[in-house]
Amino acid sequence: MLFPTFDFLLFAIPVLVGFWAIADRPVARVLFLTFASYFFYMAGPKTTPPPAPAYFAGLLVFSTVLDYVCGREIYKLEEDFKSEDEAVKARARRKRNLWLTASLVGNLGLLGYFKYANFFLQAFADIAGVLGLPFEAYHFKVILPLGISFYTFQSLSYTIDIWRGRMEPETSLRRFALFVAFFPQLVAGPIVRAKQFLPQLREGPRFTRENIETGAFRVCKGLVKKVVLGDFIAVHLTDRIFDNPDAFTSPELLIALYSYTLQIYADFSGYSDIAIGLGLMLGFRLPENFDRPYQSKDIAEYWRRWHMTLSSWLRDYLFFQLLARFGARGGYWALWLTMFLVGMWHGASWNFVIYANLHAGAMVFNRWRRLRRPSGSRAVQAVKWAVGLPLTAVIFTALGRFVLLLEWPQATGFGASVAALALLIVLLPVAGPKTGRWMAAVHIFLTFHLVVFSRIFFRATDLETARRFAAGLVRFDGRWIRPEFMGPWVWAALAFGLVYHFTPKEWVNKHALALFRRLPGVVLGLLFMAMAYGLMKVLEGAPRAFIYFQF
Repeated sequence: MLFPTFDFLLFAIPVLVGFWAIADRPVARVLFLTFASYFFYMAGPKTTPPPAPAYFAGLLVFSTVLDYVCGREIYKLEEDFKSEDEAVKARARRKRNLWLTASLVGNLGLLGYFKYANFFLQAFADIAGVLGLPFEAYHFKVILPLGISFYTFQSLSYTIDIWRGRMEPETSLRRFALFVAFFPQLVAGPIVRAKQFLPQLREGPRFTRENIETGAFRVCKGLVKKVVLGDFIAVHLTDRIFDNPDAFTSPELLIALYSYTLQIYADFSGYSDIAIGLGLMLGFRLPENFDRPYQSKDIAEYWRRWHMTLSSWLRDYLFFQLLARFGARGGYWALWLTMFLVGMWHGASWNFVIYANLHAGAMVFNRWRRLRRPSGSRAVQAVKWAVGLPLTAVIFTALGRFVLLLEWPQATGFGASVAALALLIVLLPVAGPKTGRWMAAVHIFLTFHLVVFSRIFFRATDLETARRFAAGLVRFDGRWIRPEFMGPWVWAALAFGLVYHFTPKEWVNKHALALFRRLPGVVLGLLFMAMAYGLMKVLEGAPRAFIYFQF
């Protein structure tokens, strides 16, 4: 079921009341919340096309039992692993690694089959076709299980942390099952690690007025983000433009990119707000997932602010391990691979291969800018610029021509536009804590537009649509935004969302929350009723699934 629906309201209120009624009974409260979480998962959102069938909850049970057993068996070998007898230690190491491998293969194998198997087969067929080798790819008739990208990473953190010796295994299967299936963040994050959540389950929830009020505020904020800045903009602007980019002018396509950039933030961060708010109302704290990402001064900061739990998960469980293996000289390779996987985590298509490489390349470039030392005279630097800028334009023109299949004039405009953006980024000093206010604003502007540009490949349904969109964006045919392009309410929502995002977060997280908590209960009740009525009118009876449900 979807959060902004009456069905979810009928589900959430009895769960909150029932949970707190038995909160002082550890076994009952865990079983009750686990049952509610599985019911929530099996109910599924009412969307078109429909989600995976309810029996896919069996995959959730499989991941739960697999990692619970693997974690327990790994910990049993801890004493032998620390033995001074090298033979005993080596045998324990092999067994521990086998159990860890079972967890990795079981979880990532399911994720790979359901999410990436068809893409890998099709990619092989595409490459074979380019080489002149006929190959018809087999297509598995699979439906992506809801939330599998989230709960597999969440469950894996438990096994890996035990293998690393950073935590002890959970003794109660029912508590571990609740950790994996906790319904507020089950299907779209935040990705919660075992060492963050299991201790809270053991200690029990804490009912406080502050948690209830703050949680209600986060839920309301998330619903407004999702419905007004997400669904409303999608229905009245973004979807119709990406469905047929040839029918719109270059400025209109640019507006669509801005609108989708706002829409996806409002949609995903809105879900995270609702999940965190529900967690607080149940007495549990979930990690933050967003921190005004479009205010970032470089791409590295952006990924520290966007989908923070995924970025930090791959940093801690992948990047640092690659860095330890490859050393400092392999830092660029480790960073590229990590960021490439961050991009590919979002989807399985050629679009996401391009999207992943754009962000991975930007991260590598950002690291090089921070570590490099200027060398050579001004004359040498001038020669580098004279050669480097045209070379950049040529490279991106070639990419536009052969990857996006653009015509030569469009590809040249595409390459020149990217080269100009690259020049501006390179000319800037690296942003740091002492960066001046105006220079920081320029950094934010450029980083934001790098993200906006990459959304072409994130949103387009396929590479052909991305090609048509990019071609229209650099067409520069002289046509401007037509009066019938979008109505005043859509303009207002777009302007409000962008301005809201670039305001200091304290205005909402501190001052607006303090005002919310001071309101009398009767006033809050009336505001809730007004908000619910307004959201239903905006939804027009057709709530949309959260974007990240497809990942």
